[in-house]
Amino acid sequence: MMKKNTRLIIILTGIILLPYCHDPFEHRYNQGTFPDIPVNMGNINSMYDDYNSTSPILGGTAPLCFSSNRGSNGGNFDIVYKLLDVIMTRSDGKISVEENTNGNMDIATVNSNLNTAVSIINTSSDELGPYLIPKSVRVEKIGNGYYGYQNYILLYASNESGNLDIKFTQNVTGESYTAPQNIAFLNSAADDAYPTLTEDSAYIYFCSNRDGNFDIFKADLNKQGDLLTLLGDPTPRTITKDADLSSDYDDKCPYILGNLLVFASNRPGGYGGFDLYYAVFKDGKWSSPVNFGNKINTPYDEYRPIVKTYGDEFTNNFMIFSSNRPGGKGGFDLYYVGIDKMAE
Repeated sequence: MMKKNTRLIIILTGIILLPYCHDPFEHRYNQGTFPDIPVNMGNINSMYDDYNSTSPILGGTAPLCFSSNRGSNGGNFDIVYKLLDVIMTRSDGKISVEENTNGNMDIATVNSNLNTAVSIINTSSDELGPYLIPKSVRVEKIGNGYYGYQNYILLYASNESGNLDIKFTQNVTGESYTAPQNIAFLNSAADDAYPTLTEDSAYIYFCSNRDGNFDIFKADLNKQGDLLTLLGDPTPRTITKDADLSSDYDDKCPYILGNLLVFASNRPGGYGGFDLYYAVFKDGKWSSPVNFGNKINTPYDEYRPIVKTYGDEFTNNFMIFSSNRPGGKGGFDLYYVGIDKMAE
């Protein structure tokens, strides 16, 4: 069983201008840099276990989905939806990452249907490892105004059947989210979870303990048809263990951004518990996994990393992960950290 585990918003500070003084309204920082030491994500977290996050976009205000057992007071895990603000003040370069509770109502409206999505997929069992795929925006006329609604495909895993199976729901084909559907060609009699797609959607990666310990597997989607049709097609596909990423220990939670893959593993050579690793795709294969080092990893558990890029607006990329290290609100908390742009 698996462990329980851009837009930039510009804030300008006004002061009285004095002769020959530096203009305080000048954008002194045109690039941001995320800290290389992990930062707790504050009010996103609770006293319970909060992990398994996913967000299709980061920067400004964007949706964030993650697993938490806060709703059951430490019992089963559900998928939670929040709006996340990533804010850099261009006058002093300061960065804050926190839950959005009272602003950007356009973004809140566009993504409000995610509340429906999580209500449909959550059960009295465990729902883990959400993976959110943004599709088109649907525009509707309501009264005298027009309102946009984001269409999504939401992948996740549930153990409602007794073991973890990968499922999906979507509102691409209608106004409402569909009933959860198994991605049959991925699932086995063992635990299968944490799906992630390559950039071209040619392969879907996931982890499974079908061979004993958890390893990282991939399925060839063959690029035939649209993604939604492929996910719902039960036709068996070739499932391959990736020997370059897997070990004799537990390798979990793969996440792909471009030519970068990050994951969690308790293989020897780390700093204790589960550590975070990365590999780079080059010349048709993944490089040997590299530990992120002791700035990010600890003697405790680091789990389910996801990575986002801002292009030239930031000097580095943005990684969210979960950890049960001391100093959090309790159990597993979500953290963010800056990492090198290995995906470019």
